Amino acid sequence: MRLALDDGLCLGESSGTDMRRPPHRRDRLSLNIGLLLGSSVLAMGLFEATLRAVGFSFTLAPERVEFGYPDPVVLEDRFVADPDLFWVTPMYQRALASITRLKPQIVFLGDSCTRGPYPQMFLRRIRALHPQAGIAGGTLGIGGWSSYQGLQQLRRDVAPLRPRVVTLYYGWNDHWIGFGLEDKEIHELSTSWLARLDGLRLAQLLVKAQLALRTRGQGTRPERVAPEDFRANLIEMCALARNHDIVPVLLTAPTSHEVGREPAYLAVRHLRDLADLVPLHQRYVRIVRDVARSESVPLCDLAARFDALPRPAVRHEYFAGDGIHLTPAGNEKIAEFLSECFEANSTLRGVWSGPAATGAPGPVQDASEPSTASNFAGARLVPNTR
Repeated sequence: MRLALDDGLCLGESSGTDMRRPPHRRDRLSLNIGLLLGSSVLAMGLFEATLRAVGFSFTLAPERVEFGYPDPVVLEDRFVADPDLFWVTPMYQRALASITRLKPQIVFLGDSCTRGPYPQMFLRRIRALHPQAGIAGGTLGIGGWSSYQGLQQLRRDVAPLRPRVVTLYYGWNDHWIGFGLEDKEIHELSTSWLARLDGLRLAQLLVKAQLALRTRGQGTRPERVAPEDFRANLIEMCALARNHDIVPVLLTAPTSHEVGREPAYLAVRHLRDLADLVPLHQRYVRIVRDVARSESVPLCDLAARFDALPRPAVRHEYFAGDGIHLTPAGNEKIAEFLSECFEANSTLRGVWSGPAATGAPGPVQDASEPSTASNFAGARLVPNTR
């Protein structure tokens, strides 16, 4: 039996016409998403091609971000980029490899002041006091570095070496002004997922936009490392060292600066106001002392020792004209004060009573240009030369 329909068709019989179901809602959504993604990829591809055609390029190398020191020209001419440390000297990795083979008992960390000869002078004094110890040490100071960079270096390059002692000599570059960004912000940008896609011009453009947005509208340029961040960096360095059975030794940064005698050149790129120099540096020195006290770590208060010396000798005999870097006589004084500090501390004095360092002594490995009053620090090997 067939049920007739008004249009002459019958239920249960084929009309010979293809009766298709409308597309399912989910199928239609998938189609729309696919079209959207395809259009987006096409648009980005065209934008990428356009950026390349017009010659756009922006890599967040250190010279793209200005610091009080080094300036962009010095950064590009004398240093190489490092993803974690911002910049190192061209010989840094080679010197680090030499120090790794030496397995030193002590490593000196810091900025350009640590590039001076005081580590060698100090070790000569200690070897004279402990001739049986076979003491070896390495220096990894880099010009322009802040405590933030020192923390990254300690974590990545120095803690795995497990020396018995590290000296931490920071403070100067921390309180110089940043040109819009603090060191921690620069590191955040340079290690972001966008920065890791720096082969794409579109990613480079977005990184440049981020950099511009972060620096836009800032009324006051910040210190590269704010005081509380400086404190936090030192505390973290002390904890990191101890977790690797390393004794951290904090050094305060001495100076010949006096109120009314501030070097004028520091007002150009380093300070907002030249009158800030002395109180600002004293504030960071106090933080080093506070951290040594709160963390119960050894402190060699070089700033206090130099402050106790006759001022004419400090200005004219021990410090270069910038009031920051030391003369050969000033470096010898640091070595003297450090050796007295180590000998007065039972923990530090005990460092030299263990087994001698291993590894073949070799020549000094210098990772930088020759030292000057405003030197560009590098990595240096200080072998056992007994």
